[in-house]
Amino acid sequence: MAKIIGIDLGTTNSVVSVMEGGEPKIIINEEGNRLTPSVVGFGKGGEILVGQVAKRQAVLNPENTVFS
Repeated sequence: MAKIIGIDLGTTNSVVSVMEGGEPKIIINEEGNRLTPSVVGFGKGGEILVGQVAKRQAVLNPENTVFS
C-alpha cells in the first residue's frame, strides 16, 4: 500500500510527515532537525542549496537567496 505524506510549506520553516500506524510521524531532515528553513539559494558555483545550508549562505550571498 502507498504511504501518505503531508507537507507544511511555511513561510519561515517547512516540515514533512508520513502516516504510520494511523499517526503522523515527522521526517527528520539530513541535518537531524524536524524543521527545515524555507530558504532556497544558489551557491557561487551555481549549485542549488536548500534549508539551513541556504540560510547560512544568505549573509554572504543575499542576491542569490530566496526567503521571506
